[in-house]
Amino acid sequence: MKFGYLSISINFARQIPMLNPTTGEIALFHALLDLKNIDMNFPSTTGKKKTWADGFDPTSATLQLYSGLSANGIVKAREKLKALGFIDFKSRGRRKSTIYKLLDLGSDKSAFNSSDNSVDISSDISGDNSSDNSSDNSVTLIKTKQDKTNTNNTSEKSQATPHEQKKKFSADSVEYRLAMYLFGKIKQNNPQHKDLTESQEQKWADHIRLMIERDNRTPQQIKNMIDWSQADSFWRQNILSTAKLRKQYDTMAPKANSEWQTQQPRKRVYE
Repeated sequence: MKFGYLSISINFARQIPMLNPTTGEIALFHALLDLKNIDMNFPSTTGKKKTWADGFDPTSATLQLYSGLSANGIVKAREKLKALGFIDFKSRGRRKSTIYKLLDLGSDKSAFNSSDNSVDISSDISGDNSSDNSSDNSVTLIKTKQDKTNTNNTSEKSQATPHEQKKKFSADSVEYRLAMYLFGKIKQNNPQHKDLTESQEQKWADHIRLMIERDNRTPQQIKNMIDWSQADSFWRQNILSTAKLRKQYDTMAPKANSEWQTQQPRKRVYE
C-alpha cells in the first residue's frame, strides 16, 4: 500500500488495539494527519513537489485548535506517539514551530533520514480527478446526486450480482482503501468494535465500488463524507458500514454541505 493519507490512517487504526494510545494521543495524531493533508495542497517554497515523507511545521496554536489539547498536552502526546513509532519531530526552540513528520509504519526507516516511501495524496485516493481539485488549494468535498433522471440508477439495488460479489479487491485498490478508511474511523470512535472478516472487507469494498460506478461519487467525495459522518454525533452511531454510507449519502449531504460552507465561507469547496 502506498504511503499516503489513507494508508497512514488505516495503519494507525490497526495499531490502536495493540498499542492502546490515549484519546489525547489519538487526537494529536489525527490533527497532524489532517494538517499534513492541508499542507500537501499548497505549493512548496522550494519549488519541489511535496511528499508525505516531508516535514511540516504547524504552529502550537493550530495544533491546539485541531486536537483540542493544551500546549502541555501536545508535548506529552507527541513524545508517546514518537515512542510508538507513529511520528517523528524536531524542536527548533520557542521562536520557531516544531517540525513534524508522519512515519510510514510499513518501513523501518526513520522519517528524518528517509526521502522516499511517499506519494501525493492526489494519487493515493483521487486518481485522475486530482487535477480538478488544486486550482484554489481546496478540494470538492461532498456532492449530492444531481442526475436523478436515469431511473436505472435510482432503482439499483445496493447488493451486487453474484458475479460481482466474487470480485476480489486488492489491498491497494481505492475501493478497499476507502472501505478500510471508514472502518478505521469507526474503530477510532469505538475501539471495542468487532474486527471485519476477509469476506466482510470485500463486501465493504464492493459497496464503495457501487458508489463510484453507479452513484457517480468520486473517491475524494466519499472520503470527505466518511470524515464528516464519523465526526457527527448522530451519524457516527448510524454509519457503521459502507452499505449504510451509500444508503444515507444523499440524506447526509445537505447538512454536511451546509456545515462546511459555514466553516469555510471564503472557499468554494462544493460543486
